[in-house]
Amino acid sequence: MKISIAPEVFEKWPGYRRYVVVGKGLDNAEEDTALLALLREAELGVRNDPELENYKEYPLIASWRSIFEDMGLNPNKFPPSIANLIKRTRSGKDLPFINRLVAIFNIISLKYRIPCGGDDLACLEGDLRLGPARGDEVFAHLGNPEAVENPEPGEIILHDTGNGSVFCRGWCWKNGDPSKITPHTTHVAINLDSMPPLHEATHRMASRELVDLLGNHCGGTTVIKLISPESPSFEI
Repeated sequence: MKISIAPEVFEKWPGYRRYVVVGKGLDNAEEDTALLALLREAELGVRNDPELENYKEYPLIASWRSIFEDMGLNPNKFPPSIANLIKRTRSGKDLPFINRLVAIFNIISLKYRIPCGGDDLACLEGDLRLGPARGDEVFAHLGNPEAVENPEPGEIILHDTGNGSVFCRGWCWKNGDPSKITPHTTHVAINLDSMPPLHEATHRMASRELVDLLGNHCGGTTVIKLISPESPSFEI
C-alpha cells in the first residue's frame, strides 16, 4: 500500500509539500475535555487575530485561493478547507467536537492556518494518490453517500487507485464519505499541506505537534513522512 503525489502536481506547483502522519491502533471512541479546551483556545486565537479580518487576503489563504483558480475552481464557491474553517470560526460559531481526530485536525488547521485533514484507511483497496483526475473517478458526498458525482478532468483529487473512490475533491476542498473519520477509526492517514509563503520549519512544527496530540489523546503508533519532489511516495 503506497501513498503518493503525482509528478504533475510538483511540476505545476513546485513549492508544494505534504506531511503525512500515518497512525495505527488509535483510540477515537471517547470525548476528550482537554482536546475540547485546546480547540476553543485555537478558535479564540483566530477570532482575536486582526490579520484575519480580511481572511481571503491573508497570505496563507490567498495562496490556496490562487491555486484553486489554477484548477478552474472558483474559490468563493469552492473554498479551500482552511478558508472555510477560518470564515466559520471568525463568525463566532464554535466548531462541534465530532471526535478526537477531527478535533486534532481542526486545532492544527486553526493554529497554523493550513489545510489539515485525514482519511480512514480501512476502506482503502489500492494506493492513495494525490493528482489530477481523469474525470471518471467517483465522489460520494460526506454524509450523503447516495449522492455521487465525478470530478472535473484535471482537478486535483485524493483517490483510491484500486476502485477510483475519491477521498477528497479539489485538493483540500471537500472530503468524501467512504474515508470519513468515525469513532471506530483506528488506522488513519493525516495530511498537512504547505504552500508558500509557509516556512518549512513551521510546517515541520505543525506536523510534530499533531503527532504529540495523537500520542497524548489517541495512543497507538505514528509514522511521519514528508512528500516532496525528491520523495514523492512512501509505502505504508
